Amino acid sequence: MSPFRVAALAATLALAGSASAQPLEISRAESRVSSPAPAQTFTGVARIDRLFEQLHGTDASGGLVAFEPGARTAWHVHPGGQTLVITAGTGHVQRWGEAVQEVRVGDVVRIPPGQKHWHGAAPRSAMTHLAITEPRDGSVVQWLEQVSEEQYHSTPSPQVATPAASQPPPAARRPSGELQQRLAPGLASLTDDVLYGDVWQRTALSPRDRSLVTIASLIATGRTAQLAGHLTRGLENGLLPRETSGTLAHLAIYSGWPNAVSALAVYEQVYAARKVDVSGLVAAPSAQPASRDAARAPAVDAAVAAAAPKFAQLTNDVVLGDLWQRTDLAPRDRSLVTIAALASQGDHEQLAPYVRRALDRGLTRDQIAEALTHLAFYAGWGKAGQALTILSKTADR
Repeated sequence: MSPFRVAALAATLALAGSASAQPLEISRAESRVSSPAPAQTFTGVARIDRLFEQLHGTDASGGLVAFEPGARTAWHVHPGGQTLVITAGTGHVQRWGEAVQEVRVGDVVRIPPGQKHWHGAAPRSAMTHLAITEPRDGSVVQWLEQVSEEQYHSTPSPQVATPAASQPPPAARRPSGELQQRLAPGLASLTDDVLYGDVWQRTALSPRDRSLVTIASLIATGRTAQLAGHLTRGLENGLLPRETSGTLAHLAIYSGWPNAVSALAVYEQVYAARKVDVSGLVAAPSAQPASRDAARAPAVDAAVAAAAPKFAQLTNDVVLGDLWQRTDLAPRDRSLVTIAALASQGDHEQLAPYVRRALDRGLTRDQIAEALTHLAFYAGWGKAGQALTILSKTADR
């Protein structure tokens, strides 16, 4: 649990009254069940954890609301007002007649009683907040109309620091982070202006696919220190947990078991933070019973069967006959992940057949080229350049 969430919950529990007057009460996290936010009063996907109802000495109630990117409440009014503590991600909040405001982790929003407003995630970022609400005259909330797309996508007004806000300096909110800005300003400039300000914004490849390429590259090269942020970003960009877990299994074959197993601790951390129901991550079935790939088995047999018959058998039956048929990743995504991993590892002599396979499975030449351009920032310019040379020779045949 993040420090902000701990602090917010601690502050909320302090409302319960004097410790000497009331017994200590602990509501265990595992005892609570998230419920989907109702479609009548929310747009998009959001989940609600009700933390407490009317603690001793106060009528306040509190809950955690987790919004997926683009999700938000309808317009509504709290007769007794409401306090929001942003515990994760980036969000938007708007009071009727005013500009949309951007909010980030650690920000506290005080909504006065009777004010029409809405709040939710930013278009490209999930957001979670703790909401503390008190009733007035027996009413907690009055729901109104849904927030229109035009209202939601209006440009947020610039953040203005106030003495009460206790916000971090704007520089710390740049993608590069404080350490790059302080120790390597040239790197910080490239990170902010080129990588995130340009490359990640290009429409030639979707944010989801860019995340898939990045995650594959980081796992394939064993760079787990950067994996947590990009795995979180990938889930925010639309990747499903079964797809990210399927990527991990796929890369165990193409990058080796140590790289895949080393990434497990990061996956556990991110899934726990996002409350992913891992019980649903059952082994993905194959689209068809495991069998040899009739088109490729003869080539495999001719190349290696004489020297290593077991390797040929495993390649045909396990890799081509099972792994590539599993349903947790679409065939085009398996191709994208494989190309990203091979290019990141410098296994360029293996790329040509997988490029041809990708073109047969829904990826375009331009998408592969954009993926390799993106990969230059995560695997290095030389490796991406070599892979692009092979793409040019293969796709132009």
